[in-house]
Amino acid sequence: MAVPGDEDEQRQGFRLAFEAAPLTLEQIWIRYFGIGGKVGLTEVQAYVYGALSLPPIERDILAHALNESLNALGVNGRHATYSQAIHPRADEGERDLY
Repeated sequence: MAVPGDEDEQRQGFRLAFEAAPLTLEQIWIRYFGIGGKVGLTEVQAYVYGALSLPPIERDILAHALNESLNALGVNGRHATYSQAIHPRADEGERDLY
């Protein structure tokens, strides 16, 4: 059973979003590489299919690449998750934007 926020859970979420997307893994990898991803297409393929582990930062960049691609296509369905939820710090409070 996957622990919330662990690599297997993140991989599964990525795969579900990817399999429902009108995109190839190569298209996602090109975006991933363009925004700073460091691993090759073969390693990304191995990660997606559970044969290789990736560091959290690489998983997050890959998830972001998929999510950006889906947003650019106007896809409103499932999106990939990140390794950690991002919450504002308690001491930041709400800021005026005007």
